[in-house]
Amino acid sequence: MLFLDDEADIVASDRPGLPVAAKKGHVVSSYREVLKKVAALHFHNPRFKLLFRGQGKDYKLNIRGEKGVHSCLYPTIFRPHSSKPRKDLLDARFQILLSAEKLLKERVSERAIWDHQLVRWAILQHYGVCDTPLLDVTQSLQIALSFACGNGEDEGFLYVLAFPQLTGPISVALESLTQVIDLSPVCPPQALRPHFQTGVLVGDYPTVTHREVSHDGKGMIGNSFACRLLTKFRLTNCRSWVQEGFSATPYNILFPDQDDEWFPVMQKIKGDIVA
Repeated sequence: MLFLDDEADIVASDRPGLPVAAKKGHVVSSYREVLKKVAALHFHNPRFKLLFRGQGKDYKLNIRGEKGVHSCLYPTIFRPHSSKPRKDLLDARFQILLSAEKLLKERVSERAIWDHQLVRWAILQHYGVCDTPLLDVTQSLQIALSFACGNGEDEGFLYVLAFPQLTGPISVALESLTQVIDLSPVCPPQALRPHFQTGVLVGDYPTVTHREVSHDGKGMIGNSFACRLLTKFRLTNCRSWVQEGFSATPYNILFPDQDDEWFPVMQKIKGDIVA
């Protein structure tokens, strides 16, 4: 069950994912309306864990070999570069990721970082250190809306993605070939950003560790989480939402860098891999 562009109410559809990503988005013009419609998605899709991503714009790509233009919900490592061949680009990005991962293990002594590559990648991605095969999402509707329209914008986009129910800090779903990493249980309270953002990362299963096992030869759409898209909401009239009680989470809470003890470590790693 999902919301389509041309339907006012929730409807049954056998075409979620890319067909939804190719549309302009189901318009909602009030805070109360988006709350009610997200509640409907939760109720009518009990098999799934709904995860959210908020963006100020709906970035789209026209992928060669695929029909139409789709919302860009690719992990950063797979996003195309206009001037570089994809093969060379992926090789270079994976090499940078390998270097950053090594530095993270050397400089942060948390056991979860030593034990789990996916946790290392999730932390690097969440702190913006380098490109990874993971996509940032959140379990919090409040946080997603804050990213979508929290800086005074009057419009934004809310993506609702459907995943199998989570089973722990790292949830692997064989039927959907996905992995979900919940950072809150594995990051200590000194690392504020993952907790304040209710940070969750999603990735492919099996884990894509280098270009040769990506979808390099099969079309980029294979790496896109637009395939998990249940509904794309186009948020309008957002500045008036404060009158209904919506208050965006402030930027210094979403990014509590001055108080986050891990932030300077991540910035140093980012600087070292660039140098």
